[in-house]
Amino acid sequence: MKLKLALAAGAALLAVPAFSSASAQAANMYVSGGYSSFDGNGATIGGITGRLGVGFTPNLGIEGEATFGVDDDNGLELDNEFGVFGVGRIPVSEQFDVFARVGWARIETDPGNDEDGLAYGVGGDFYFTPNDGIRADFTRHDYDAGDVDQWSLSYVRRF
Repeated sequence: MKLKLALAAGAALLAVPAFSSASAQAANMYVSGGYSSFDGNGATIGGITGRLGVGFTPNLGIEGEATFGVDDDNGLELDNEFGVFGVGRIPVSEQFDVFARVGWARIETDPGNDEDGLAYGVGGDFYFTPNDGIRADFTRHDYDAGDVDQWSLSYVRRF
């Protein structure tokens, strides 16, 4: 069931909302989809991650993130992770930019270890066409039960 849910979420992410490309470019919107690995408290679990972001300026924006588990470790399963982040971005070239993000995230695992807290990280985007690229990032989640490190690799599409 979780695999079907993750595949459906990935398919929905690729089905881009219908809006004019002119208004999307004015808003500097992007979507991304890929894999995230969460490492903490002696376990490594993973999931399919989707993001939707909007840049208010070329350097500042906001993004939402949702991850649905597909990889478990010795009985610990990722149910989901949701987060919202403020993003600061520095364009290095037309094809490459680096970013930092800070926000709030909630993770739910089975057995029931649900946590929420501050999350912050860094990453970069490399665009091989004007709108298509690859994103790699690292995010530290500060939870009461301990720190969790998230490593992600995603396809990104900007509008």
